[in-house]
Amino acid sequence: MRWGYRFTCLLLALSLHGHSTAAGPEADRFQEGFQYQRIDPPLPLTEHPGRIEVVEMFLYACPHCYQMKPGMQQWLEENPDVDFHRMPAIVGPSWADQARAFYIVEALNGGEPMHQALFQAIHEKGKQIYNDYAVVDFFVSQGIDREKAIALYQSPETAAAVNEARVRTVKYGLRGVPAVIVNGKFKTAPFFVHNQEEMFEVLDSLVEKERKQMKQAAKADD
Repeated sequence: MRWGYRFTCLLLALSLHGHSTAAGPEADRFQEGFQYQRIDPPLPLTEHPGRIEVVEMFLYACPHCYQMKPGMQQWLEENPDVDFHRMPAIVGPSWADQARAFYIVEALNGGEPMHQALFQAIHEKGKQIYNDYAVVDFFVSQGIDREKAIALYQSPETAAAVNEARVRTVKYGLRGVPAVIVNGKFKTAPFFVHNQEEMFEVLDSLVEKERKQMKQAAKADD
């Protein structure tokens, strides 16, 4: 993995936001502007009545994103009612090729095994997947015909999806990854708090906040 990715992932993330050290009751433990931030205007991806949307913004080359995968999987198993999406963040030009790789996996219906293979190629095998040749070579190594991989890399659909990811990265106000977006309204991240475990506690808090709001809205409509 190139040092530039690690530098961007760590330095920009750590410079994005400090974290609160104030103690207090559970209700006041996580505060807007400290452990999470509001996104204004809200930018939900989908509208599924009765479900809360959670979007994980990531970069394959980011070591913290790779380390967060098991924790996120466990969290999702404990919260089956959420509408979960993963989206590649594009903070700089060098991130776009890995975003293309993500959408090629989606187009191939490669699912979690192929996403995991991409993570492992970078973090366990030392592959540097940062240009079109490296992206295509990865898919060839997964048994995909080279011409098909090139066609998917160059497709208008892939380009449109990457552009959408780029726009959302900007509108979410992201400068580092990983980050998690709740209902398009709030964002939190490990670098907003002390560690990954506390980030999941913040995520629990935000999801519960949205659950309560949805219940109140439902009662008001009765």
